[in-house]
Amino acid sequence: MDDPAPLIAVLQVLIVVVGVGAGWWLVNRLTAFDDHAELWLANNWAYLAHRVGFVFVQVVGVSSLVGQDVSDWSSLAWVAGGLVWATLLAAAALPLTDWMILGTRTRLSTLDQVPLSVGLVRLGFYIGLGMVVRATFVGEAPSVGTGLLAILLFTVAGIAALVVAFYLHSAVTRGHLRAGVAAGGVTEGLESAAVLGSVGLILHGATAGDFTTWADSLRGFGIALGVSYVGLYVARYVIDWFVLTGDCTLKTIHERQQKGAAALLAFLLVMVAIPISAAVNLYVE
Repeated sequence: MDDPAPLIAVLQVLIVVVGVGAGWWLVNRLTAFDDHAELWLANNWAYLAHRVGFVFVQVVGVSSLVGQDVSDWSSLAWVAGGLVWATLLAAAALPLTDWMILGTRTRLSTLDQVPLSVGLVRLGFYIGLGMVVRATFVGEAPSVGTGLLAILLFTVAGIAALVVAFYLHSAVTRGHLRAGVAAGGVTEGLESAAVLGSVGLILHGATAGDFTTWADSLRGFGIALGVSYVGLYVARYVIDWFVLTGDCTLKTIHERQQKGAAALLAFLLVMVAIPISAAVNLYVE
């Protein structure tokens, strides 16, 4: 075959598929309980949210590398390396989200016992993380060293931004949202997950693209971060005024555990984040 592009493209996809399968198998081996029983017999939604989020980081995180440079065999190494990086970050997110949400660490042997609320927040963090990782692989840099350094720096910055987003959301929300999540509040978990996923989506718009200078890149990231925090909370209160009418408000959603309203609020926050991300991407570029 004169043109290796089709074969390279297939191999890139195969690397992702095998890597995700290997990651799924490894997690099954590391947990002390029967994953099959928890997922398919006990219908453990909280644990399923964790596993789905883990795969999301792997696949979405590396997706911007798949289909790139298909005429160059070295692209296979980049896809494999990106998948390993995304997998390590997904694994590191487990203790990080435990500390963020619960203030303690969940043992792998008891990962099947966390409430659905915690699983939802962890899923939201994984979604945000996956978008951040994907964005760091998009675009060109003047050198390989600069590109790798930018990947590391903006990955760390993105993770920090997600953690801050959770604590900021907990601070501005009426009541004790963090304690509510830890106690099993599904509505608190839904809203927090939406905020985390939305912040990651907006940061994707700021981070994805060609590297220019450190000053421009950091300024764009900072602007996007501020826009995400302010924009989402303005949208949150607008939704409260015009959508959550009658006996359903931002306050009663959590007090009365109004899950349908919380799911709608979470959906609308993500919908708001999509155009914000697109606008931020245009501004940064």
